[in-house]
Amino acid sequence: MSHMPHEVPMTVEADFQTTPFNGQARHSETPAPAMPSGYVPLAQRTPDQLRANADELRRMAATATTEDIVRALLTLAKRYAALAAERQVPPQTVQQSAL
Repeated sequence: MSHMPHEVPMTVEADFQTTPFNGQARHSETPAPAMPSGYVPLAQRTPDQLRANADELRRMAATATTEDIVRALLTLAKRYAALAAERQVPPQTVQQSAL
């Protein structure tokens, strides 16, 4: 590898010199992309939605190509299923009042 500077094609150099910086943010300063409109934050998902996510992750694990990916997907599936179980509302027992 040479430490000699490489030549920049004239078109690139000309484009750089003729394109003024207009105050737009550079790549590292750009905001994170917006979430899709149908996105539901994890904290707001219902137990049914979380179980569906766990099922999807298990299906993905079944077709994964490496053991690391299988293990990671199954770990996520277990976490989603555990969160769904935590959020499951226990059935209310009807207590009869003494007459």
